[in-house]
Amino acid sequence: MAANTDPIFIGSISGKITELSDTTETVVFAGDATESTRVDVLAVSTDDTADKDLILLFFDGTASKKAATVKIPLTSGMTNAIASVNVLASSMLSAHVQVDAAGNKYLNLPPGWSLMAQEAAAPTSGKKMWVFARGGKY
Repeated sequence: MAANTDPIFIGSISGKITELSDTTETVVFAGDATESTRVDVLAVSTDDTADKDLILLFFDGTASKKAATVKIPLTSGMTNAIASVNVLASSMLSAHVQVDAAGNKYLNLPPGWSLMAQEAAAPTSGKKMWVFARGGKY
């Protein structure tokens, strides 16, 4: 097997599941301090019994700026009837999403930037939302 001579990621790839249970801004993907970072997976699930809105924000190291609000249908990813939401495919985030030559969607974060998320309104009592983000330096 030949070595990959054209890797997408030159640094380590990291993935993280972040639990959201209120309207607090929370880091879901921390970008690298000195190199650009690519987020290639952003999936959201919830056990809430009502549709909820997820707010995505870019944090530039100083302040956060709202990027998009995405609707997360009730019980997304919790049953075989409703899949987790692929946020990178959402038209609400399309202004920030890029597409590579293979058709894969991704977000580029400049050095020092992070991706944050929060629920737009308090969840139903005892319910939560989970955001899975994966990416790496390139």
